[in-house]
Amino acid sequence: MPVPIILLVVLAIRGLMLEGAWNGIAVYLTGVNGSDLSQIDSSIFPTAIGQCFFSLGVCMGIMTAYSGHNEENKSTVVLDEKIIGFGDLTIAFVAGFTIYSFLGYKVTQCKKTALDAAALAVCEET
Repeated sequence: MPVPIILLVVLAIRGLMLEGAWNGIAVYLTGVNGSDLSQIDSSIFPTAIGQCFFSLGVCMGIMTAYSGHNEENKSTVVLDEKIIGFGDLTIAFVAGFTIYSFLGYKVTQCKKTALDAAALAVCEET
């Protein structure tokens, strides 16, 4: 389990050292063209919540299986589920930094200023 996390952190550090990575991070944190949440379609929020359920494995009973490994006299299920949920959120956030830092680098290499689908489509290598 620690190998993918170590690899993700190494890629994130490498990605942040690339030229233009901070442009991608700015888009990741603020949205394309600095858009706010009022301009986002409301159907995205139930989709995001569904992704949280699937990434945690709640829909498949994984959390129940985790709780089956606790000792009988030690009831830490409530704490365990908070740690697992926070860990899942942290990994997803770091993965977003990693992806958008490399996208910012790619767009910078193609001499584009906006990080969007049109810029990435034009940015195909020849």
